[in-house]
Parts: sequence; C-alpha cells; structure tokens
Amino acid sequence: MKLDFATFYILGASDFYQRNEILLLCFGVIILLLLVIMIVVSINKTKRLKTLQQLNEVAEESNQLKNAFIANMTHEIRTPLNAIVGFTNVLAETDNLSREERMIFLKEINDNKDFLVQMINDLLDFSKIEANTMEYKDGDVDVNALIQEMCAAENAHPRPSGIQIEFVEKLPQCRLMIDRVRFAQVINNLVKNALKFTEQGSVKIGYRRLSNNNFYFYVADTGCGIDEESRRAIFERFVKMNYNIRGTGLGLSITKSIVEHYGGGIGVESKKGEGSTFYFTLPAGVEYKEYGKF
Repeated sequence: MKLDFATFYILGASDFYQRNEILLLCFGVIILLLLVIMIVVSINKTKRLKTLQQLNEVAEESNQLKNAFIANMTHEIRTPLNAIVGFTNVLAETDNLSREERMIFLKEINDNKDFLVQMINDLLDFSKIEANTMEYKDGDVDVNALIQEMCAAENAHPRPSGIQIEFVEKLPQCRLMIDRVRFAQVINNLVKNALKFTEQGSVKIGYRRLSNNNFYFYVADTGCGIDEESRRAIFERFVKMNYNIRGTGLGLSITKSIVEHYGGGIGVESKKGEGSTFYFTLPAGVEYKEYGKF
C-alpha cells in the first residue's frame, strides 16, 4: 500500500520529534527565556523612562523654585539696603530733626539691619546644610530659662498689634543635652513666623512630655492659618506662603533640618482663617538628667 504525502510527512515529523525531543525542548525553553528577557527589559525601560521623567519634573520644579528664590532675594536685599541708605542720609544731612524723629529713623535702620543679618545667617545655614557641614555643639540647656529669656526679649519690642508671647505650658524643670544656639534658633524661627502672620489675638508657646517620654514643643497663634495644599509644602526650601511679607523662605526648612538632626519630627496643624500650631518633637534620649546642679 502506498503512503500518500500527508501520511509520509506526519510519520517523518513524528520520527524527527522522537529523535530530537530534548533538543526541541531546549530550543523552546531558550525562546521562552528570550521572550521573558525582552518583556523584563521592556518593563525596566518603561520604568527608567518614567523615573527619568519624574526626575526631570523634580529638577524643573527645583529650578523654578531657585529662580523664584533668586528673584525674591534680589528684592529682599535691595529693600532694606535702600531703607538703611535713605534714613542714614536723612540723619546725616538734616540738622533740625527732633530727638523723637531721630529715634524713629534709627529704629528703622536697626530693624532693616537686623533683617539683613538674619537673611545672611539663613543663607549661610542653608549652604551648610546642603554641604552637610552644619556644626552642633551640644551642652546642658535649661529649657525653661531659655524660653523665658526669648519671650522677654521678644516682648520688649512694641508691636502695633500689642501681641505678647505667652509661655503657657512647661515642666517644673527640663534640661536637654543639645546645641543651645540651634535650639534657640528653632524656637525663634517658629515664634517669628507666628508673629509675622498674626495681626490680632495671641501667640503661645509651651511644651510637655508625651506618653513615650518624648518632648513635644509647640507655638500656637491666632493668625491667618494655612490651607491644606500649602501645609504640604511649607517645610520645603525656597517656599514662601506670602511673597508680600519679608523673608527668605528658608527658616522653616532650616528648622526642620535641625530638629531631624536630633532625631525629632516637625509638623503643623492649621485651618485657613483659624490660626496655626507649629510643633516639633525631640526624643527622650536628649534629656540631661543631672538635676542636682539646679
């Protein structure tokens, strides 16, 4: 009986498969692996492109913030310099000024000088943080005494609003092993920030211990408040909530860096038009326990 072509082909293929079964299986596995590799490479390429796109967006946003920061700094530097030069010229060239007028001009000169010094200090601190060269000289700090001193110094400056800083909550005694200058800088930044945005009401400062023995510090005001979107960005560098109010936009970013150096955290609770409470925590480990020295 003669075999037709189809039957012959089937028998031949079957014989070929039986004799080369292992080879064909290996070939199939290789093809499958190649397909898997191509899929993985494609996924990784997509991820890399997405990551690159995100990095480009972040870089562009950072570049925009820097440009806004530089433009803002140009204005912030020029304004107090012009005030200092203008009032100085008036004092030097005008002979018939009363003592009261001279004192007003001198106050304006000193206020603008202090603002320039603060701005330069912020820029220097920011550059140190970026270069990871910020220095900390830890020592025994009496928290109650330090905050009371800062409140007294701040309240010594009269304000049109008449607002006074109130030290409303504290422990009977508290001493921390911490850099006094940096700790005071954190408190001062939060207090000045509160005063800057509070036209009436109060600014209160206090601290207590949490259930885990960590320290919780806060500065609460009755100012304009912060909306939810702004709260998410307020501790970022170069960010200002109101460009009509003087400032570098670096104070809260520097404050955050100092707090995090000591293992703490920082945050804000606020509602638009209802005031804000800025707070930070410090771990129990920073406590200085040799209370016998009091």
